[in-house]
Amino acid sequence: MPVELRDAEELLERYGRWAQDRYRKQRCASAEGGYQAPTLGRDEERPLSAPLPDWNAMQVQRALQVVPMQFRRVLHAYYIPQRLPHHAIRRQLKITSGTWERSRLEGLRQFSNIYRLRYLT
Repeated sequence: MPVELRDAEELLERYGRWAQDRYRKQRCASAEGGYQAPTLGRDEERPLSAPLPDWNAMQVQRALQVVPMQFRRVLHAYYIPQRLPHHAIRRQLKITSGTWERSRLEGLRQFSNIYRLRYLT
């Protein structure tokens, strides 16, 4: 991941946790009843930060809406928790892994530019 896109990636990860937090969290059944789902962190050495405040999440949502659809659907599948994992969505859409990663990087670049121009200046 390029250094200049790490802030955008962190912002989208926090937005994904905010979007997931909108729904009632469920637990898997187990004999002991104490199963806890693993954390969402992609990098185990990096601690998870808190979800976004509502006003900031709306800014992220508005910036995401401006990103072209071909990149937005990749960002949405990758960063916002879905019923299926992002690699399963990639296979359903019949996109190669190289194209998927290039689309994710280009989408992050466009999202970063849009968010920075609209909300950080």
